[in-house]
Amino acid sequence: MSEKIQARLLSHHGRQAWAETADGSQHLCVYKGRDLQPTANDDVVLDIASQPAVITAIAPRRNQLIRSESHRSKTLAANIDFAMIVVAGAPPFSDELLARMLCACAAENIPGVVLLNKTDLVSATAYARTQLAHFERCLGLLSWQIFDSCAEAEHASIRALRTQLQDKTTLIMGQSGMGKSSLLNAMVPGFNAVTREISEALQTGKHTTTAGSVVRLGPNTHLIDTPGFQLFGLHHLSESQLALGFPEWREIQETLGRCRYANCRHLNEPGCTIRTAVESGGLPARRLTLWQTLIAEYESRP
Repeated sequence: MSEKIQARLLSHHGRQAWAETADGSQHLCVYKGRDLQPTANDDVVLDIASQPAVITAIAPRRNQLIRSESHRSKTLAANIDFAMIVVAGAPPFSDELLARMLCACAAENIPGVVLLNKTDLVSATAYARTQLAHFERCLGLLSWQIFDSCAEAEHASIRALRTQLQDKTTLIMGQSGMGKSSLLNAMVPGFNAVTREISEALQTGKHTTTAGSVVRLGPNTHLIDTPGFQLFGLHHLSESQLALGFPEWREIQETLGRCRYANCRHLNEPGCTIRTAVESGGLPARRLTLWQTLIAEYESRP
């Protein structure tokens, strides 16, 4: 006889998953069949009459964050209220990766912040700020903010972050080496130990999964940790969805007039308002270069 309850999926690997019910109890569970493709933070139905428990259904997702290369696609997490992209000056962060992550969030209408970490490294941070300056207009139009951070448990930035993330489910992401793990452990003492326990329960090891892991920060506050990235493909996004990550294009055209051609891709077309704005200093040239990189990738899709 089945006994079904609602649960939040914390993490999964292979055909195993770890889920938490509203009362805080956690269950190792399995899912069967190709129709069920759970991801971190899915709302699922568990049949706990079986041992291990069985996921029998996945509720419709409000949103989902995906990274996709030409040969495969990976859903990182679902039902996300907020995103936090961690960058740092040492090692230097990739502004192309930042642009890609912003496009993915904008396509799913996920608000967030860019967190500049390791601000105690003064010279490296100064360089990172020059990179972020190219994104200021974009971030403002998306209603994103830039936060400074230093991964010390009692640092003022950590206290401010806890307040910012209160009563939200926040996806934390960034490229490898940005200090995300130390940051999360400062925000939530024991965070790394919790994610390691989930990993061991699912037999994934510490660095062998690309899935997210959900950890409770408070009664209505959850963090979704994701592994550090070196690549962030956007093969699942259309050209119009990619443009959502470049909102300054629309603002410029509303101010200075439309490009001559309605389907202008801001490459070499005559009468391009965006290229004119860059040439006159009204837009950072780096933002146009990033857009052209994404469009070239889009056009090369099979």
